[in-house]
Amino acid sequence: MNFLFKILKALNSNQRPGEIAAAASFAFLLALIPGGNLLWIFLFGLTFFLKVNLAVQMGLLILLKIAAPLADPVLHSLGYFVLTLPFLQGFFTTLQNAPLLPFAKLNNTLVTGGLVAGVLLWAPVFLLFRYLVRRYREGFLRAIRNTKVYRVLLKLPLVTKLQKISRTVSGLSGRIR
Repeated sequence: MNFLFKILKALNSNQRPGEIAAAASFAFLLALIPGGNLLWIFLFGLTFFLKVNLAVQMGLLILLKIAAPLADPVLHSLGYFVLTLPFLQGFFTTLQNAPLLPFAKLNNTLVTGGLVAGVLLWAPVFLLFRYLVRRYREGFLRAIRNTKVYRVLLKLPLVTKLQKISRTVSGLSGRIR
């Protein structure tokens, strides 16, 4: 429940739309790359050092990981195409012979296909989510806040209590960091 509060708080707060969009882009990239390899672990760890909304990233990552197997045939074909390009053969051989890099599993068609697709689609996903967050805040959120139903819901004791809990939990998580 707290997880959903954090996502809604990010969408409804003054957090920059770019931070939410970057989280969505990284979630998309990570969802396309099969887990359990050094590349995925590196990219996942990298997001903790960047200014992205981790709640949005984790929520979307869970959803997209469920749907990602549907893209496997396309990712396999793309990965196979990239791995068999003659001018990249030496590059992939060097990577495979370097220390630790074989654990990135770049010789796997799904890993390479997911990486290539994720990198190519990172910017379009970023721009799309930044646009969607702005549209949500400018249009949908304002329209909802101006309704009588919204104002009545805010006065309900259960909603008031949930808001207090959310603020308390948010305050505690801010102090822990």
